[in-house]
Amino acid sequence: MNWLKENIAETWRSEGKRYAKDVNAFVRRGMAGEQQDESELAEDARTQISTEVWEMVKQANLQGDLERLRLELPAATWPMNEHFQSAMQAVRVVGYLNTETIVFTTGTFTENGCVYTADPNGCLPFSHYSFAGCSSDGVDYALAGSDGIRIIRQPDRQLEGKELAVYRWEDIQSSIQKALPRIESLADCEHPERTLEGLIPFNDGRSVLIFSNYGIYLVEQDQVSLLHPDLAEIEEYELEDTQIDMGHAAVSRDGRWIAYGSQVSNHMVLDREQNKTYSLYPESSYPHYAVFTADSLKVWFNACHFYNGATIQVQLEMIDGNESKEDWPVMDENARVYAAVELDAGIVLGDAYGYLYCVNGDGQEVWRHFVGSTIYSLASSPDQSKLAVGTFGGMLHILDLHSDQMDEYAIGTGTLREIERFVLWRGDEPLRW
Repeated sequence: MNWLKENIAETWRSEGKRYAKDVNAFVRRGMAGEQQDESELAEDARTQISTEVWEMVKQANLQGDLERLRLELPAATWPMNEHFQSAMQAVRVVGYLNTETIVFTTGTFTENGCVYTADPNGCLPFSHYSFAGCSSDGVDYALAGSDGIRIIRQPDRQLEGKELAVYRWEDIQSSIQKALPRIESLADCEHPERTLEGLIPFNDGRSVLIFSNYGIYLVEQDQVSLLHPDLAEIEEYELEDTQIDMGHAAVSRDGRWIAYGSQVSNHMVLDREQNKTYSLYPESSYPHYAVFTADSLKVWFNACHFYNGATIQVQLEMIDGNESKEDWPVMDENARVYAAVELDAGIVLGDAYGYLYCVNGDGQEVWRHFVGSTIYSLASSPDQSKLAVGTFGGMLHILDLHSDQMDEYAIGTGTLREIERFVLWRGDEPLRW
């Protein structure tokens, strides 16, 4: 049975080329300083045929005709938004196990959360895990389920490897309860695994940073400490719970520094070696994201205002006594950052509008690339040949960082080329496109 409707596929391709060409020209003029109005851009007409295209994607998957699918119907997110918004969900890339194999999660904050591994042969689901995180060096993985958190060193595609530690929710919650007996916290959640926004194991699995919508916690073997919100703030403002909005955290590769914050905080940095916490003023309104450089010498902090934001670079050796925002260079003045990853060329920032920006250490943009919906997560392969991008549009994009030419359907200023995409929508099995 032939799944391809050639007339629709031809329209999809020709309109995709037209739209990409127009937007790329628009972007170039804007970067050159021209004042422009987005309303001048013609609408993407692929929206009108998106339901028929999606049926072809499903049929091509059933028949295993994936190479032809990408050739005849180049993947796109933007035209699918109108008709499939309700099926879209956040996809969180955790990391690469090797050059070909990725770990990712879906179903954040729901009972249907699931951890997957994926490679060119397809996806494997692990439904007994609902969330996952990895260490800053990408070696150790934290796998969370209803019972607790397992720390596994260098897991394989089946998520099996050397077990470094097991943290039971029962023990974690008991420890929190003793420290916060009268405040609603993670200790009071019936399903704490469903509240998670991040897990970062470090210190050879003897420590793990947990951040959820019920606060940010540092677990060190049998001891659990609440980092945010601060206990003094809870008492001062007579808070009834530890819930936070836009919570985020990062651990430096050497394990010395923890950066964290939320909508109501400053940018916070904990020096574990000196046992000292610093509070830095944000450049924009609300702290939103933090990422350390691989050498553990700098941290980039993003703060947002609506869908825009600003990112500063903080030199950690100069942090003591230099906590005002005037002391730190601004690396980007536009993006509300949801994810970031360091490459040799610079740090890639993933923003609310669906753009990736590679920014070097001097704050200069190296390239930008559009993936189609708000970016939720990023990870690079160990050899930096590939970039995995998870979005709120239910897409997992695999981009070739070594490509010498961008394809004619892509929007951007670099040479990145998408080589694979997984579609992970509610109610459907994972599909490849």
